Amino acid sequence: MAKANTHLTHLEELVLTKGSDGYKMARTFLVELLKTLKGNSSSKIKTSVKWDGAPAIFAGINPDNGKFFVGTKSIFNKVPKINYTAEDVVKNHGHAPGLVDKLTRALEYLPRLNIKNIMQGDFMFDDEMIETTNVDGEPHYRFKPNTIIYAVPVDSDLGRQIGQAKFGIVFHTTYSSLDSSASFGADVSGLKRSPEIWFDDAYFTDDTGTVTLTDEEEGEVVRLVKEADAVDGQIDYNNLPSALLNIYINTEIRSGNFLDDPMKSYDGFINWFSERSQKKIEKLKSDKGKQRASDNAQQIMQSFNNKKEDILNLFKVSRLLFEAKNIFINKYNNAVYNTKHFIDDGSGDLVVSNPEGYVAVDHKGNGIKFVDRLEFSRANFAIDKGAKFPSQISEEEEDEEDEDFDIEPSAPQTIAIVPGAFKPPHKGHLDMVEAYASMADKVIVIISKPTKRGRTLPNGKEITAEDSLAIWKELTKSLSNVEVGISSHASPLTAAYEYIGSDGPLPPGTKVILGASKKGRDAARWAGASKYIKDGVQLIDPQATAVEPTLRDSGEPYSATEFRIALGSSDNRAEISDFIGEENVDAVLSILGLSAVEEMASMGGGSIAGSSAPFLGSGSGRPEEKTRNENLIIANEVMKLIIERGILK
Repeated sequence: MAKANTHLTHLEELVLTKGSDGYKMARTFLVELLKTLKGNSSSKIKTSVKWDGAPAIFAGINPDNGKFFVGTKSIFNKVPKINYTAEDVVKNHGHAPGLVDKLTRALEYLPRLNIKNIMQGDFMFDDEMIETTNVDGEPHYRFKPNTIIYAVPVDSDLGRQIGQAKFGIVFHTTYSSLDSSASFGADVSGLKRSPEIWFDDAYFTDDTGTVTLTDEEEGEVVRLVKEADAVDGQIDYNNLPSALLNIYINTEIRSGNFLDDPMKSYDGFINWFSERSQKKIEKLKSDKGKQRASDNAQQIMQSFNNKKEDILNLFKVSRLLFEAKNIFINKYNNAVYNTKHFIDDGSGDLVVSNPEGYVAVDHKGNGIKFVDRLEFSRANFAIDKGAKFPSQISEEEEDEEDEDFDIEPSAPQTIAIVPGAFKPPHKGHLDMVEAYASMADKVIVIISKPTKRGRTLPNGKEITAEDSLAIWKELTKSLSNVEVGISSHASPLTAAYEYIGSDGPLPPGTKVILGASKKGRDAARWAGASKYIKDGVQLIDPQATAVEPTLRDSGEPYSATEFRIALGSSDNRAEISDFIGEENVDAVLSILGLSAVEEMASMGGGSIAGSSAPFLGSGSGRPEEKTRNENLIIANEVMKLIIERGILK
């Protein structure tokens, strides 16, 4: 399935989401916009006004069946919610009455436009939302689809159109099918006009002729770009904690700052990460786990210190791009609009506002946000839309629509992927997951599912993927940011690549950690990962995030093979506890159907007649036959262990 246009990157974020290539992209946008605002017709950039509408509505013809549909971003769920009828709307979205109303009206009016492809737009108003109010003594139509309040003079061409309309929408993105990628920009020239429907594209048009850079403004943009070029040339983008830096920058914006002082921001980032890590460490279950996570956090902070100069320069580049971008924003804002923009500050007073921002679209359909983050983003963070404006669709309602698709989170997330067979999971696996839980927002544990017979216990019982899942859920029940699931793939690598790939659930802007141990060349198995990762998702170097393996008292790492051997003896509770933790022994044995371990151990092991080998089943063979079979099974496991350790090839 295609992925919805759910996330536009701020120009200054490109150096974080795409590194050096991101800087080149940001620079190109600035240079091309410079041409545009100097009246150079060769520019390859178009600018759209970012209307502050909600919800996002998708409408058009489904090529699979030729039927007209409407929907939200949930048309891209694993199980798509596509609405062809009013009954579909109620079935798919009945939990959100406000949304049902908007989609039902969209289904009534939008077919009249004769849309040929699939278009995405922002709902702006319907006739029930329109109010009349006085602005500077002049009557205006007033409507508030999201954060910004729009006001249009009644006695204007636009006002007269809105006065007649029953439904209003601004289109900004186009799809050729449900399987195609998004193309920013929407050509509405071919749509059929109807008085009951007001629609527009989002392209910026300068009706005043005033949006032209002065020589002074042009010179300032050129100066900022040259300075950014010089700083960019000093940055080693490898192993930068870009995802964390991006999240931190959003915390600065919430407080009304944006990289004003790189050194102050660096210190703020270190303090922020330390506090963030401590909160996650406190959620861990065992003292050993807390200590390991604490040690790991200290190692990570040391890596930050090693990259301090690069981080400082990254902050400088991002700030310079931000300043250059704002020159264009201010110029656009100076144009005279047919609409006035206000924000309710929460007291009921209307505060004059600029438009939410703009989107620069290149000739390939790539879009970049131009938003004054210190104005609009801060206002958006601060306003409780659901509480203060109950007539609107709440954020909770929209979130429920996106069951399988994370829609434009307030800040990009870092996701750690830990795939494996886990037959069965043990302390070494758990410690790795706990380490990643301390450095990532979320850890995804993926259990592969062999198509052939997998690993077996000494009693011949196969350890299934479902067994591994049940054990993992037991081990991670205190880790709130860990999710475990079973893949249909036999190969753990294939399962991971599917998750991070074009059809996976990760939204653009996500940073990905691929789980690896520092043992041997474990991280090298991810050498081909960059070929599979989705556009807009950034892969963090697996070598930089690999974790130290947990060692047993013998000095050797934990091994699933040794764990399976331990599970074959009736008096091995102590060793089993070493692999899984005493507090988990009973639950794990129960999952594997091996509760007899505890029973036999409490009776001195093998002291009950006929039960010298309790895990071999109840076959009628002679005791020596059972012993021989048991020895053969254990021997096979030992050989596997020898091969795994590299003693035999």
